[in-house]
Amino acid sequence: MASIATKILLASMIAVASAQTCLAFADARARSSIFAPSGLDLAPLHRNGPHLPSSFSHRPKQSDRPRSLTRVHSYRKFHEYAWNKLLQDNDAELDTVPEELKSNTSPAKGAPPGTNIVANIRSISQFPFLDLDRKSTNDRQVLRLARSAFLETQSPTSEALITPMTVHVLNFVLFPSPFIRDGIQNDDENGGYLGLPIFGADIVSLPGNKHLVALDFQPVLSLNDGVGSDGKGKTSLLPERYSHLESKLKSIHSKYQKSNSDSTPLLAWGGDIPPQAERFFSPYALWTRLGDENAIDTVNTVVWEAFREYADLYLELMSAVQNDINAGELEVGAAQEVGTDGNNPVLKGQIDYLEYRRTNDPARPMLQRLYGNEWSESVIGDVLFPGL
Repeated sequence: MASIATKILLASMIAVASAQTCLAFADARARSSIFAPSGLDLAPLHRNGPHLPSSFSHRPKQSDRPRSLTRVHSYRKFHEYAWNKLLQDNDAELDTVPEELKSNTSPAKGAPPGTNIVANIRSISQFPFLDLDRKSTNDRQVLRLARSAFLETQSPTSEALITPMTVHVLNFVLFPSPFIRDGIQNDDENGGYLGLPIFGADIVSLPGNKHLVALDFQPVLSLNDGVGSDGKGKTSLLPERYSHLESKLKSIHSKYQKSNSDSTPLLAWGGDIPPQAERFFSPYALWTRLGDENAIDTVNTVVWEAFREYADLYLELMSAVQNDINAGELEVGAAQEVGTDGNNPVLKGQIDYLEYRRTNDPARPMLQRLYGNEWSESVIGDVLFPGL
């Protein structure tokens, strides 16, 4: 079962988020066995249940149960942190998700009456945090889409209920524009298009105290193999002009997942990546499986810190690219002008990514069981992995 969980986690990143998910690669039978566990008894679809509160700033009620068994508001802080970075004023008007897809609720049997598994879906295509010049339009944004799927087991009072037998999922993904190019140096093998990675973050808790975490800057192009200044082989994820940010990413990754003879990594590597998925993972993919008695505490401390560092660095990268666009050092072609010429490998890479995820999304069996086929397919195809 551990090996199956490993595969299912990794697929959701293609997270994180994912992504994000934190889910993995396997065939339909493996995905069903993990995301629809036999021990999780779910009632039929019910849409009129509690949703996430509009503000998460209130203090959770204290529980007299042992700290190792129950937490509240565990994943909400991840969700809230990411969206507050993108939406400086938390402007709900920017949300592009159709009203009927924004949320759904399914009650869980075997839990206190009123306990629900609540899904919240968000998506935006405008980004207030970016420093756009006055002449800029949405077509000149470095980011084209941000979206998240957030599933949370809630108590009758709409508080997040974290126990070893509850389901919690955060899949958070940021898509950069595939139409950014260097207007001067455009004779390379990519036609000058910048192969900026997709940000994928996935954090998943499944019944049985299984916690899966995946964070990555996911490439859409083959990584560049070259020679570094020391004469040794070097694989580049980011364009050369942003190599200083790649050095930061390497350092962050090493902080959590590298070890030496005197120490063990903060987050142990979760296992091999299936060959069919390797193209969508960078050398800095941070993913782990947690299942010991301290797993929930680790998610709330070490994983929480790693999530913020990865997210902050990705937004730093996006801001740097946006500044270069504003300064005229980079240009953004319009989709209708360059989207059909067949010479944009970055566009093709994102399309391949989206098609792979729509076809192989490992969360599909769980979503369908909780919320029905029609709603689940609309969310996956129209919001989480929409066509380009």
